[in-house]
Amino acid sequence: MDRSGSTLSDLPAAKAEWRRRLRVRLAAMTDDARVVQSRAICERVVANDVFHTARVVLLYAPMATEVDVTMLWRDAETRGCQTYFPRVVGADQALRFVRVTADSEWCKTMQPFRQPRSKEVVTAREMAEAVIVVPGLGFACSGGRLGRGGGFYDRSLAAPPLSGRGYRIGVAFAEQMVDDLAVGPFDVPMHAVVSAEGTWVTGFPLGRAT
Repeated sequence: MDRSGSTLSDLPAAKAEWRRRLRVRLAAMTDDARVVQSRAICERVVANDVFHTARVVLLYAPMATEVDVTMLWRDAETRGCQTYFPRVVGADQALRFVRVTADSEWCKTMQPFRQPRSKEVVTAREMAEAVIVVPGLGFACSGGRLGRGGGFYDRSLAAPPLSGRGYRIGVAFAEQMVDDLAVGPFDVPMHAVVSAEGTWVTGFPLGRAT
């Protein structure tokens, strides 16, 4: 893993440089490597006590360079969990998590990932004891997360019904892990980060439902 240190004034430049480096790393990964690491990551997440006992799980439909969490969806469905996936809605391109079942319909949009047609949005009550599996471009063992630059997840995690609720697990290929990631005040930290090489519990306090 690499190190990165930055002050608030040079944060945008530091983030841009890390995005460039991480995209190069991801582009160099083979399909086989992504499959092998995705499986190892999912096995670690399934073994996580918080995930294993959760009744509500928020997942995502992976893009080609993201960790494939299909195994987590199958595990959650087998355990009878309610599962939710992101959907971009409205003129402000807000990210909303909607209910998905094995029979749900999916659609392709201008976004680079599949989206469910469902409109049943997760509630604050359901979020109180939910687990959120979060993708990203880069992660630090300390819980820092670097997104792809659109701000979709940071805005969604900081706004109702997700704000202050749920246990956030970041999932990352080994190539996406760094020791000290450049993050700002609006970058929402993870409670745990899981890669094929290990699991890091970050120590960030759990939010309380209000």
